[in-house]
Amino acid sequence: MNVGDPRWSLTTEISGRLAASFNEMLAGLERSEAAQRRLVADASHELRTPLATLRTNIETLGRTENLDPEERKRLVADLTQELEEMTELVGDIVELARAPGQDAIARQDVALDELTRDAIERAERRARDIHFEQDLHPSLVHADAQRLGRAISNMLDNACKWSPPEGRVEVSVADGRVTVRDHGPGFPAGDLDRVFDRFWRADDARGKPGSGLGLAIVQRVADEHDGSARASNAEDGGAVVSLELPEIET
Repeated sequence: MNVGDPRWSLTTEISGRLAASFNEMLAGLERSEAAQRRLVADASHELRTPLATLRTNIETLGRTENLDPEERKRLVADLTQELEEMTELVGDIVELARAPGQDAIARQDVALDELTRDAIERAERRARDIHFEQDLHPSLVHADAQRLGRAISNMLDNACKWSPPEGRVEVSVADGRVTVRDHGPGFPAGDLDRVFDRFWRADDARGKPGSGLGLAIVQRVADEHDGSARASNAEDGGAVVSLELPEIET
């Protein structure tokens, strides 16, 4: 086979395509490994503080024989809360450690308005001092109900965390989109492009509960469903987070 032979051109073209595909696969593996390493490093950093606090409280309980009953009760309550937060953090880390598409997505027709209503009911039980204003219109999407429900719950939890006492959270559903708006301080203007980053937390959030992974999971769910996640600040104050998936035409 010589250079002028048409078969040579075809062979060269096929070889070029294979080489390009192989290089792309290697680059993808490198990106995946780098992302996994970053996740492990970030997770290790995030776990240090709660682990240190747990150890301190346990040591206090163990070495103090005549601890005041009220103080003991407070320490036990603190330990319980810290364990719950660590359980949530580990669950979020496991979710984000999963490579996109690694587990099959159990897609089905999901009534987005009903799924959101269920998430609001759960949020109301957790944040009894928050008033939820609902504007839910029928909307059907093809999605994994469990993962989508978790993403919506994360959006609601984030809004509750930043709402003032007796505050209100506005939730709307229409055209395949869930929008959650709070009336808190809003996102720092310079950090809007980092809201969905893993472990990103605003400076004001350091003393608040949460893993810094909730909105990252919202972004992951959006990506897995060919959708989008957006964050902005309302003109009259408060943060707005939305998750949009392709809607099924009825």
